[in-house]
Order: sequence, then C-alpha cells, then structure tokens
Amino acid sequence: MSNHWLLAIGINQYQHFQPLNFAQADAQALWNYLVGKTGFMPDRCLLLTDTSPFVEGQSTYPSKANLQKWIDWLCKDGQGSGSPLGPGDVVWCFFSGYGVTWEGQDYLMPIDGNAANIANTGIAVRSLFEGLKTNPAVMPLVLLDIKHPPFTSVGVGTGTQTLELARDMQIPTLLSCQPNQSAGEAADLHHGLFAQSLIEALRTGAGTTLADLSESLRGRLPALSEQYSLPRQDPAIVVQPPENMERVIIPYNAPAVNTNSAGNQHQAQEGGAIAATLSPSLAAVKQHMQNVATIPGASGPQNPFEEALNRAEPGFAEAPPAVAAAPGQPTPAPAGNVETARKGSFWQRLLLWTGGVLLLLLVLVSIFGRGRQPARQGAGSTPGTVPTLSDPGSPEQRSQARLKQATTLLQSNQVAQFSRAIALASQIKPGEPLYDEAQQAIARWSQVIFETAQGRAEKGNFEAAIAAASLVPKDQPIHEEAEKLIALWRGAAKKQQTNRNTLQAAKKLVQPGQASSYNQAIDLVRQIPAGEPGSAEAKQLTNQWSQSILNLAQSRASEGFINQAIETASLVPNNTPAYPKAKAAIEQWKRQLSAPKK
Repeated sequence: MSNHWLLAIGINQYQHFQPLNFAQADAQALWNYLVGKTGFMPDRCLLLTDTSPFVEGQSTYPSKANLQKWIDWLCKDGQGSGSPLGPGDVVWCFFSGYGVTWEGQDYLMPIDGNAANIANTGIAVRSLFEGLKTNPAVMPLVLLDIKHPPFTSVGVGTGTQTLELARDMQIPTLLSCQPNQSAGEAADLHHGLFAQSLIEALRTGAGTTLADLSESLRGRLPALSEQYSLPRQDPAIVVQPPENMERVIIPYNAPAVNTNSAGNQHQAQEGGAIAATLSPSLAAVKQHMQNVATIPGASGPQNPFEEALNRAEPGFAEAPPAVAAAPGQPTPAPAGNVETARKGSFWQRLLLWTGGVLLLLLVLVSIFGRGRQPARQGAGSTPGTVPTLSDPGSPEQRSQARLKQATTLLQSNQVAQFSRAIALASQIKPGEPLYDEAQQAIARWSQVIFETAQGRAEKGNFEAAIAAASLVPKDQPIHEEAEKLIALWRGAAKKQQTNRNTLQAAKKLVQPGQASSYNQAIDLVRQIPAGEPGSAEAKQLTNQWSQSILNLAQSRASEGFINQAIETASLVPNNTPAYPKAKAAIEQWKRQLSAPKK
C-alpha cells in the first residue's frame, strides 16, 4: 500500500531579503488541510517554517543546513538505505519563499540565503530534483510558490530551468507563475495567491488527480490575481509522461486523523493560524539525524534558540529527562523496544530514589548542621537548598519559560508581537541561565522589526514604518539608524500628506466634458516633484487626463467643429503619451481646413 508524504516549507523572515508576509501561513495551511481533511498521516508530514517546533530533537528552522538534512533523510538515501519511502509512495514537496536564478541555474533560497553568494547559500533546484529521483519507485510532486526578491535582478526568469528539469527528469512540477511573471500575496486572504488556489482546489475535490488540480489552478489563479488587482499570475505546469496526469495524488480514502494517538497529538485546523504541531514517531528520523549531525557544517544550531528550545520543550527531545517521570509513570518507550523501556524505567526510578535520599540529607544538614538559624529565614535563601530543573522556581526553568512564551508570540508575524517577545526575553538578566540565547534572539528580532519598517517605507507606508521602527529597543546597535530613518520618514510622511491633498484638490477640479478643467488639474498635479510620495499617481493622472482631452478633441472634430477640436487638442501637455497623437491630429485638422472646398 502506497503512502503519502509532505515536505512543506514556508519562510517569512529572511535574514538577507525583505520579509515575506504569508509564506509561513501558506505552508502551515497546506499541512493543516492535507493532514486534517485528506488522510495524510501526521507522522509522514514535515513542516519547516520560521517558528515550526523541533521534531525528535531536531531543528526544523529552515536554514540551508537543516533543509538539506531533512531532504537527504527523506529522499537522497534511497529505499533500503535509511529512507522511509517505499514503492508507490507519493511525496509532496511544497516551497513558499524566494527563488532566484544565477548563471542559468535556479535556486530556492533558505532563510539564511544571501543574494551575494547564491551558489553557496541557496539550494539548487537540480540538486532537489536529483534527490527526488533517487528512488525510481516513488512519485514526487513539486509545488513551488516562488517569489522574486525586490530590487534585484536575480529573480528575473526564475523557473525556466526548473521547468526544463521537470521535463527532462519527468518530475511533476507546478510553479506558481510563468517565468516572466511574479507570484503575489493578498493581504485580504492572508495567503499567497498560489497557495489559496491550491487549497481551494483541494477543498472542492479538484485535487484528486494532477489533471483535475492543473485545470483548477489554470482557471482560479488568474481570476484571483484579477480579483485582488495584482499582476496576472498563470501557473506553469509540467507533467511527464502525460499519463501521469491521471495519477491519484491524495489517498483513496481519507480516514479521520486520530489526534489522540500516542506521539501524534496534533490539531489539524484550517486557516493560517499556526495551531498544529508536528511530532513524527519515525525511528528512522532519530538514527539518520544522529548520523547526519556528524557532517561538518550541519551540526551547529542554525536557530539561535535551538538548544534552548530543545531543553524547554521535552516533547520534542530525544528522551525526556529522568526527573520528569513521576513514580509509577515510566517514560513511554518506542514501539518494538519494550525491554529497553523496562531497563530505562528501572534506572530512572533508581535515580529518583537516590536523588530523594540526597535531597533529604541536604535538608537535614540545613536544619541541624548549621546551629541556630533565624526562624524567619526563607527557603529560597537557604544555602543548603540547591535549585534543580525539577524546581518550578529555578532560574533556568524561569528563563526557559520566558523564552518559550516569547517564541510563541512570533507565530503571527506582527511587529507588535516581536516587540512583546523582546520584552519577555529582556526579563532574563545578565548572569541568569540562557541570557546569551536571549540576547541573540533579541538582536535578531530587533533586526526583523527594523527590516519590516524599511519594507513598509519602501511601499510608501511611512506612518506604519515609523510605528514599527519605534519598537526597536534603545540598547540595540541598529537603534541609532532606526532613529535617523524615523526622522527621514517623518519628513516624507509630511510631503506625502501635502501631495495627497494636492491630488485630491486636482481631482475635484475635473469636470467631464470641459477640457480646460482637465488642463487645470494637470497643472496642479505637476507641482508634485518626481520622486516624492504621490509622484507616481500624479504622473498616472496626468497621462489619463491628457488622453481625456484628446478624446474630447476628436469627438468635436467628428461633429464638424474643427476649430474647437484644434483648440482643445492644443491643451494636451507635452511629455505625455497623448501628446504625439494630439500633435498629429492638429496637423491633419489644419490641412483639412486649408484644403479647397468643393
């Protein structure tokens, strides 16, 4: 019986690119739907996003090293060499994030990808495809929602090589747009257009086969881009050989997911909320990751919080610490290894008993071995009391709790939540456990806030940019730069408001049918200098109103009022698309007037 697997990757907070808004939500929503509605088993679905939890003690932070480890485990080892894949299995590989082209090669950019060093920091699509083809008995399905990095040329044409590879290697591949287009996100949807179209197709039953899914995407994706006034987006689809179009890509039966089964307690909810967690019970994961961890460059934690989170969330660790097991509740053992569990349980009880005896001795020494103590001396100040991880009030557990609470705030991708997370992490003082991890996280979250502010300013949303930049903590090195930008943006915001008032006043001058009113409105908007906020709209209105003047002139000429037509067309300003047409029309009408009458 074939199995269905999912590798869902979504990246918002890039380290070297402008952040995306909904890539993480796209991957999460697809994971939620496939697990919750179509019968994909949670222990065969892996989620890799900015805030996805650890899996079997391994980080799912989407750095290049981590992505490569998981791809290697799932695909590259091949059947019979540690890979969990079997004959007939279907593997969905979904990526939502930046994609670039360098020297004719397409790359998917992990969260630490850098446009200045694409070949070494990106993941080559060829490498991914070769991994997916390692096991010929497996059918891969690649879905790439590739966005182009702004203000760079490396995104131009991305997808051309990917489509060629898909044809040559016969890997069914669906791209979110054609190579000459760009993939968009819609704020009203809280998703990218491709992910929204994909999930809609699945929800309506149009995703059973590749033929059904392709037909649905070809119709829905352009319609969504038009509906939300975004550049047209057409999916690029390659399925070779053609008979694979009728291949079923979701389970024949969609059994209800048992969310209470041991080791798989998931909440598969629809929507973009980060509600589900992933905790596969594959024994192969542990063994493979232990092997991969020895590869140079792959062992270091890519997420600054990786070690702290691994300690703070024992549910994702290799084995819970012995102090976490209560007497009579032995640590659950992996299936098929009962004897090991019994031995482990015995040693854990022995450690607990020994620890209890030592703790009792320490208490006795603190009471009787120090002579007379003041009766009001609190337990927290007693030198004989040694804080441990099992002590809920220990500094390390308090730090872990603060860090854990801080990271849970980041799932909404709002700068206000990053600010709250920084405030929580700042409660960990110098000298306390996890202080260094907290400071690293604060620095990184501050950078995210700063880059988000810059992104808002680049879109002309200066008020929101100022609001975001003001959240950068004063003790961070980038605070001074943020203050300088805030001053600049305040000036730009004032100009933006002034120019907005000018645009509104010009629009009120326009009276349909009166060429002079269009001309007056054009003179007013031309007062807005090029490059200032609102100048693009001013240029657009100038061109639009110039064409309206020419239309009026042509209408009057058609009615026989040639002199009025010439007078009207003379009002069309130069440096507009309508000006050459108006000039040619005037010359024609003048010749018409000078021609001898019959």
